[in-house]
Amino acid sequence: MKKRGISIFMAAMICASALTACGSGAKDAAAVDTASASESGAGASDDEKVLRIAFPDTLTTVDVANVTSATMLKEVAGVCETLVHADEDFTLQPNLATEWEMTGNNTWEFKLRDDVTFHDGTRMDAAAVKWSIEWELANNSAFAGSTFIESVKALDDFTVQFTTSRKTTDLPAALSYVGTVVVAASSVDDSGNFVKAVGTGYFKQDSFDEISGTFECSVYDGYWQPVETNVTRRIVRSITDASARSLVVQNGEIDIASDVPFSDLETLADSENVQVSKFNTARTYFYEYNMKKDTFQDKRVRKALIYAINKEEIVNDVLLGVGGVPKGMLMDDMPWANTDVDTYDYDSDKALSLLKEAGYTDSDKDGYLDKDGEKLTLKLITFTKRPGCQLIVQATQGYYANIGIDTSVEVMEWSAMNELIQNGDFDMALNSAASAYIPTPAYYMDTYYKNNDIGYVNESMNSLLDECKATTDMEEKYQYSKDAQALAQEDAAIFTPALYGAVFALSKDVADFQYNAAAHDFIVPYETSLK
Repeated sequence: MKKRGISIFMAAMICASALTACGSGAKDAAAVDTASASESGAGASDDEKVLRIAFPDTLTTVDVANVTSATMLKEVAGVCETLVHADEDFTLQPNLATEWEMTGNNTWEFKLRDDVTFHDGTRMDAAAVKWSIEWELANNSAFAGSTFIESVKALDDFTVQFTTSRKTTDLPAALSYVGTVVVAASSVDDSGNFVKAVGTGYFKQDSFDEISGTFECSVYDGYWQPVETNVTRRIVRSITDASARSLVVQNGEIDIASDVPFSDLETLADSENVQVSKFNTARTYFYEYNMKKDTFQDKRVRKALIYAINKEEIVNDVLLGVGGVPKGMLMDDMPWANTDVDTYDYDSDKALSLLKEAGYTDSDKDGYLDKDGEKLTLKLITFTKRPGCQLIVQATQGYYANIGIDTSVEVMEWSAMNELIQNGDFDMALNSAASAYIPTPAYYMDTYYKNNDIGYVNESMNSLLDECKATTDMEEKYQYSKDAQALAQEDAAIFTPALYGAVFALSKDVADFQYNAAAHDFIVPYETSLK
């Protein structure tokens, strides 16, 4: 079989990506340039320090029951807080809650701080936490599935009892999740509409324009702990196009932008006004096979398609070093990551050998593999939001062409991709997800390996994950997770071609910006300042 070169394909792909980024960026930058002087920070008084941040999702509400909104409010604007906080090493720390205890198979008690007020001046107490959690439970359909919370009770002024629908030792971690931020009842008007995020954070909401997705907040003088920063106001602008985010940083309109196009990194690094920062993070790129198709019922085929991909080349050349080569399915720094598993390192001969065992050969000598007279043709799909996704699937297309597999690639919005997955209209789907959205040893696998839409089921693995969520012994919890990872890696129904890398374009004026790998997307610490 004639092998097709991959390096030329990659070079062409990266060049094309760069041209596309430049072309679309100019158009989108013109669109976002319609922001008012207030939104851009222009006209600020001399004693104001305005930090301007690009948010990569569409903002249409400040309702904390909307996870996109809650992510912005907690991690980017700094307006809302959770009971528990996860450090960059995934250790849980007290936040609005000072301590917690499992008091029964299905009950937990959390002690609250007694010195916290909301931005409306009212006390943050057990009754307020009960109201807030019940609002999110009623208005966020995924809330109960993420936390297993069934009911909330105020035992006294500063003690909250949570009753869960099942035994779970992961509730404290679940209460660090952005969707559990605590807000005051005054966030909702008399008609039951969520109108303003009245949180407990260092910044308080001033305004929100739901048309442009622009959010403004300023320092709350009654914040419960000292903060060292000179920033007096934050402006968050919804800019969903990666090229547009890159341009507004270069133009000096924005101070912090995440997930800029990799093709722009050299230009950004050479700019006098921009600094580029890269961080490892608890997020992965992962491929899912359509296990409802006969092709992927054969484990040899699944493994062959992994062997055919050069993961080191993807990370170092295709993603330009933004990310990491996986030693398993998770970021190495996660304490429950199992790196003692087979990662199916690049071996095109091994891939061809396994495919031959499965009955795929180039019987008609046309350069493509076939079986029973049918050419092996794969439909690869991915989504637009994450800058590495399109690059990875295009590289995958080249690797598969190299061993005689015909492929097509479709890139779309996440919701459209999810619809294709649910309908089974794909062969391989490349997704990206935060593996510590809830920082527990079971969360990521439970979400994507157990409760998936691709038809993959391993009951032994599912039992291990259930045990992982139920045990109170941390060493046991880690081991259950590692055993489940080993089973899943052997099944190879879902695999990780690369670990995600967080890349930021920052104004040279930004100081004290630190990255937390446990974040959903990225946290802008209260201490972030401007020179």
